Amino acid sequence: MEENKEQEILEKVMSISELIEQGIDSNERSVESINYYKDFTFQESNLAENDIFVAKIENTKDNTNTYEIYSGATNNLIATVDEQGKLQFMPEYIERLKQINPRIVEMLNLENARFELPQELNEYDRIFTKEEREQIMQKKENKALESNKEQEKQPENKEEEQPEKTPEELEQEQIAESKGIPTHSVLFVKENSNLYKDHPNLEKNLYFYRDNDGTVKAEYLDSNGNAQPSQYFEASTTFLRQETVSLGNDGNPVTKEVPYQVMRTKGLNNVDKDIRDIRININIDTYGYLEIEEARQGKNGEWLSHEIEVKGRNYNSHAVNASTSIRTRNADPDKQTEAYDKVENTSLSEDGVQYSEMYLIEYADEVVNALIKEGYQKDEAVRIVDYVIGEEKLSFIEAKERVDDEIGKAKETRGNTQYENDMDEERTPWRDAERRDARKEI
Repeated sequence: MEENKEQEILEKVMSISELIEQGIDSNERSVESINYYKDFTFQESNLAENDIFVAKIENTKDNTNTYEIYSGATNNLIATVDEQGKLQFMPEYIERLKQINPRIVEMLNLENARFELPQELNEYDRIFTKEEREQIMQKKENKALESNKEQEKQPENKEEEQPEKTPEELEQEQIAESKGIPTHSVLFVKENSNLYKDHPNLEKNLYFYRDNDGTVKAEYLDSNGNAQPSQYFEASTTFLRQETVSLGNDGNPVTKEVPYQVMRTKGLNNVDKDIRDIRININIDTYGYLEIEEARQGKNGEWLSHEIEVKGRNYNSHAVNASTSIRTRNADPDKQTEAYDKVENTSLSEDGVQYSEMYLIEYADEVVNALIKEGYQKDEAVRIVDYVIGEEKLSFIEAKERVDDEIGKAKETRGNTQYENDMDEERTPWRDAERRDARKEI
């Protein structure tokens, strides 16, 4: 687990521990442990949550245990478990689910939900005992004491002038202050973003924000500067999440993962017949910052997403915007998710799938045909592509020279006929991908 994520979990554990201990008599009850689970399933139900903290509370009078279950997204108590093991969801949590869908409680089968701790911890799960938390608190206090002493030694410095804030920053701060949330929980869409180009019917001055209960919503500022709910996006939920191939903005490796939350959309421009549905994917990075992506479902049922361009953050690369454009009818989620699946089965996946490499696989047939026109046999052309996208990642010039050299040596030692037979049996990442595709079509 990344160091930043570890630190975030640790801070939430200490915050929850302090919250519980403030409300109990230490002579009668104590927080024995707090467990973190990246994915937690409530047994006998359809409810699964991410980033869950389970506090085990020991009742010293009768040596019984109860549990309190907290959401990592909000630090709010969502359920309790009594001495007999009966699970009881908090009314506020049930009400929030009903706001998403009045039938959601029935759909999730919450009446039969049962609490059971996982038998084994996965890679990201953690257990924090009482002793460990006390040691962490002691270190924190010692560090604060040292910091205070250091500050006392330092001469007083005049306050440095703060740089003037941009209108966008002031706008963002004003929204955040009015809702009582951190500034980084508000994201304004850039006026010239591809989201507006693909969906020109969207309201201007659109922004997404994450409120104090962890739900993400969309609003816009009207002509008078007043906040209004957007008619095109529903509030986020954790119950519609499906594994998605994320292009990001072409600044990081392409990933395939389940989003943190999802927003349904209503009435977005969907003239491209290659797109079955459009949703908004929500993720929270290791620093707690909000990330928003537009996700599209292709005809093959798979989802492909890319970052929405927001103020204060980088634009998407030209390649990502061009290949996902609904306006120019270039969007084809099927082609790109299938290209990702091919890359995943080559050596490229060992150090992360780059969009440029995926793009090459997506158009590998065209590249192979171009090489054939130059005079190469198909097997030779495939080998050139494999050298470019394989472990060595050669340039096209280097790959051609390598294959030319191999052709010459093979003909010298085995003769033309034997060389051609050998090439027919050669196994390469690109050839294996072709064979897998051929088997799927049968």
